Amino acid sequence: MTSLNKLASRVASLLLCTLSAAPMAAPVPTLDLAARVIDGEASLAGTWGFSWDRWVALDQIQSGELSVEQVELPNYLDDLSSAQTSKIDGVVQGYGTYLVQLDNLNEAFEHPTLMIRYVQDAWQAWWVDSSGAVSLLGQSGQIAMRAEDQAFRSNTAILNLPSSSASGTLVIYLSAYHTNYGGLYGELTMREQDATLGMIMADLAVRTFLFAIGLYVTLQNLVFYLRRRQEKTLLFLALLATACLLRAALTSGYVDYFVARPSWAMFFFKAEYLLIVWPPIAALHMLLAYFPLPAGRRILILAYAILALAVLATIRTPFAQVTLHLWVYQSLLLLFTLLGLLTIVRAVVLRLPDAKHFLLSTTPLALAVLNDVVAGTLASYNFYIAEYGLFLFLFVQTQIQSTRFVEALKTSEHLSAHLAEEVAFKTRQLRLHNAVLTEKSEHLSHQNDEIRLIAETDHLTGLLNRQILDKLSELQFQLALGYRQPLALVIMDLDRFKAVNDTYGHLVGDECLIFVASFLRGYKLRKRDIIARFGGEEMLILLADTNLAMATKITQELCDSLPKTPVTGDHPDITLTASFGIAELSNSRARSVHQLIGFADQALYEAKRLGRNRVEAYAPPGKSSASQ
Repeated sequence: MTSLNKLASRVASLLLCTLSAAPMAAPVPTLDLAARVIDGEASLAGTWGFSWDRWVALDQIQSGELSVEQVELPNYLDDLSSAQTSKIDGVVQGYGTYLVQLDNLNEAFEHPTLMIRYVQDAWQAWWVDSSGAVSLLGQSGQIAMRAEDQAFRSNTAILNLPSSSASGTLVIYLSAYHTNYGGLYGELTMREQDATLGMIMADLAVRTFLFAIGLYVTLQNLVFYLRRRQEKTLLFLALLATACLLRAALTSGYVDYFVARPSWAMFFFKAEYLLIVWPPIAALHMLLAYFPLPAGRRILILAYAILALAVLATIRTPFAQVTLHLWVYQSLLLLFTLLGLLTIVRAVVLRLPDAKHFLLSTTPLALAVLNDVVAGTLASYNFYIAEYGLFLFLFVQTQIQSTRFVEALKTSEHLSAHLAEEVAFKTRQLRLHNAVLTEKSEHLSHQNDEIRLIAETDHLTGLLNRQILDKLSELQFQLALGYRQPLALVIMDLDRFKAVNDTYGHLVGDECLIFVASFLRGYKLRKRDIIARFGGEEMLILLADTNLAMATKITQELCDSLPKTPVTGDHPDITLTASFGIAELSNSRARSVHQLIGFADQALYEAKRLGRNRVEAYAPPGKSSASQ
């Protein structure tokens, strides 16, 4: 039993070693081109010979003793087994040889060509004829056995195989140090030279057309934006078109024809990866300008912060590690694409203008983006369509915006053409309205004056009433205190006025009060002097900036003048006299206007006591009063 266990253990170990061992060496695989030609094309996809960590010498190709490993192409180096390649930091790095024998070349094609487009490493292609003749077909960059010696370019190359050869071996030397997607991948199809050149010209024409659309979209939207700065969406369309132009240029494979410096290839490759992220952010910015979100500003700040971090990380990270993390760039692309779609769906739900046609135009574009993400991860599928869909989307959106812009211009021109007539018409209307409003305003002003007059004056005499007197006298009192100016207050009381009312009646008494009010207004007092009806037959005169002597003089003139003009009417002439009491601020040392009025009232009482028809001035205790 123990022997059986030992035997089983040895068999298992042998099987494990066999499965984990390196692939067995074999002769160089052969492809019969005559049997593979379909519609003028022959696919070279299939089994190729492969040797890693060596460049097979060209003189050994036709020796018949060469043995190589076999791999299926197209494929990435990263997809090969660990026994066939070597990795450093997760990236296949090194150099090697791809080779395949092609039979019946001259029967299948008159002028055979092979287009190499998607290889991102330095390579060198040779043709070894069955007779042993060797010819260089083409190369990209500089192959090397050390990473620091390698220089590579990313351009489309056409390999012209000898048309006179019946069979031979296609040998491609490769050095891969800077990308995780090294190896022979993409389309490997042989065609006639005319067909290949026709494909190149057609591709170039399509891309030129796309570039023309991109430039047209960019310039048109910039011009429209400069004419209407409030239309921010035009600027965002131009920025999106610019991002798409740069992305399309770097992925076209034609940039190196114009910038023939292999040392720049690394810069272009990194820029290409960054341009996976920028266009969807620019598209999201444009969509948020069309359909604003409450959190739109925060979303854009976060998006551009992510873009800035991506730029810094891409610049500082070796390109091999950048390609190893392609999934990060693709994830950001899908994230911002999804955010854009959600923004449009929300707009459709809210029934915002243009939301439906945005959804119809962006859904195919989102599918194209998803297709390109898949194509970027498969070696055998390299059909990229997002840039075509994006340029078509931009062109459609630009035409929509152009239509709106032209309509706005037509509306503006129409308004300008009829502006003078409309302005004149509106001006006439405004004049009529202004005339009506002016009339109403004057009427209201007159009514306000009447209301103010009623509120501020005594209804019988027309003099200021007691309410307004209290306000004005307080103001004059405070001003006199503040500026240390004299202020005289005079109270006038008609003598024996009750007898007039009893003898002639109250109507005649009212007539006498009106006469006295007119007499006071007609006297030579200043505009700032205040005359008010204090109550009954009493009048109050407030003389600003007037000392006691001047006030006494003015009051005495009033006292002397009043009896000289009798009151006439449907009654016998009535001669009126009055008694006057004066109080002056500084002389009386009054602390308030009410106290000043009280002092004047005391002086009036003294004038009445001393016989009436006279003027008395208040004097504080210890001073004699001035009388006349």
